[in-house]
Amino acid sequence: MKRIALVGISLALMGFAAAQEKVVKPTTATPKTGGTYRNSFLGDPKTFNPFVTKDNTSTTVIGAFLSGLMQYDPYTQEVIPDLAASYKIENGGRRIIFNLRKGVKWSDGKPFTADDVIFSAQVHADPKVNSNNISSFNINGKAVKWTKVDADTVRADFPTVYAPALLQAWPIAPRHIFEPAYKAGKVTELWGVGTDPKDLVGVGPFLLSRYVKGERLEFTANPNTYVKDDKGRKAPYLRGYTTQILGDQNAQLAKFLAGDLDAFNAANADQVASVLAKTKSGLNATILPNADTTFGTEFIVFNWNNKDAAKAKLFRQTKFRQAMAHLVNKKDMVEIAMGGLGQPQWSPVSLGAKQFIKSNVKKYEYNTAQALKLLGELGYRKKNAQGILVDAQGKPLSFTFVTNQGNIVREKIAQIFAEDLKKVGIDVRYRPIDFNEMVRQLTTPDDKGLRDFDAILIGLTGGVEPAFSRNTWELNGTLHMWNLGGKNPESWEVLIDKVVKEGATTLDLKKRQAAYNKWQDLVAEHLPVIYTVSPAYNPAFNNRLGGLFDRKDINNFAGIFPQLETVFVQ
Repeated sequence: MKRIALVGISLALMGFAAAQEKVVKPTTATPKTGGTYRNSFLGDPKTFNPFVTKDNTSTTVIGAFLSGLMQYDPYTQEVIPDLAASYKIENGGRRIIFNLRKGVKWSDGKPFTADDVIFSAQVHADPKVNSNNISSFNINGKAVKWTKVDADTVRADFPTVYAPALLQAWPIAPRHIFEPAYKAGKVTELWGVGTDPKDLVGVGPFLLSRYVKGERLEFTANPNTYVKDDKGRKAPYLRGYTTQILGDQNAQLAKFLAGDLDAFNAANADQVASVLAKTKSGLNATILPNADTTFGTEFIVFNWNNKDAAKAKLFRQTKFRQAMAHLVNKKDMVEIAMGGLGQPQWSPVSLGAKQFIKSNVKKYEYNTAQALKLLGELGYRKKNAQGILVDAQGKPLSFTFVTNQGNIVREKIAQIFAEDLKKVGIDVRYRPIDFNEMVRQLTTPDDKGLRDFDAILIGLTGGVEPAFSRNTWELNGTLHMWNLGGKNPESWEVLIDKVVKEGATTLDLKKRQAAYNKWQDLVAEHLPVIYTVSPAYNPAFNNRLGGLFDRKDINNFAGIFPQLETVFVQ
């Protein structure tokens, strides 16, 4: 299987590749048209604005109606054109000229042009907007220069070689809609979730047609799509799709078992067993337990920008976080929370990204004695009358711990961790909260740069390319979540910032691996986040769906089908 890390190298050698129109490859020669696909989310989107989205639900919704210049090929994982029709590499890989797909129109009939690309790049790169994609526009402190060559051509000049330079997948927004708001300093206020869907102008394969908060999102196929299949048939094949908002994974399971959902990812062995039992009693569905290793990461992060200065100081202590790591019982998490369908994770690299993962990083086995030893070195040597560890001044070791409600695996992982903390005398007050509220606490500091939470269990989707996690690991990254804004950074934070930049700015695979190995060692030693366990990929699907991969080809990268445009209802 080819790896995305090699893309930059191959590009430098290829120099030029052409694709006159976007052609997608179906998995069958006899697809049908029409029908509606049914899936689900755990929670509501936070925004429809592509410049401010930071959560996966919003990003997924926006990805239905907005596109980028390039995308991954679901069959090969190589980078291929999307809104770009072709590209040309110059200047030793530091310049890419994107030839845009001609004749593409926004859903309101306006033409898609180079002005849309240049404007979107400008807004994503604007620090005042704080786009989650901002790190793609600034390499080692120097801006990527985007230039309009003509109405159908744009040029990107990179300040240095940048390994994932070609994957320009950030969403491109319609300039004619967003520019007035941008000039007025109000671009972040546009396209909130209260926006009437008919006012959302897109160019992607589907358009949002209806949104009922807490209930559902409905999408219709874009009649002006620029996508065709390899036989010249118009795509998407579907009339549209519906995404129900179900609140928790058990509700998703119940809907799937009732035949009301077409796809479901089983979170643990109990859910796998439920689906298998239902298929034996008549549900026309298939489930593939442990089909692949996921890219997803689950980790605990402590808030260094805490409004409680004493907690902020404590959470900054590496020994404290190492003690917490020794209280993460990964064996129980895999067995109890996932029913054995998962693996311990020790590194910031996704388990599926085998090219970059370092297997021999420092590990913190579950060890309460070692945890208490480290806490004792921080002054927590005694317990009070309630059995809580206290420092020399008698102040108890106490903090709150949250995760998002509805994610039953994450909730169970959090419960196991909280219970193990209590066993050694730590007063942890655990509770699940709404996902959007958790993201707000994590990403929204007050005017002094301080945030509300103590500790959070959260996850990221991960992926094959470590460079795209720069927004987490660089000091000024929008998801540098333990120390938002990189205030008063520790020396190892500065070093992580350095090696992550090094890994992203060379095409030499061995140098990239060396930089990312150093990064993984630094994270394992200092634990800015504490990794827990990574779930297995256990997809289930209703057999009424067509256009799916062969079973041997189903994988966590693409899912059960290569692209939604070629899915159909049989």
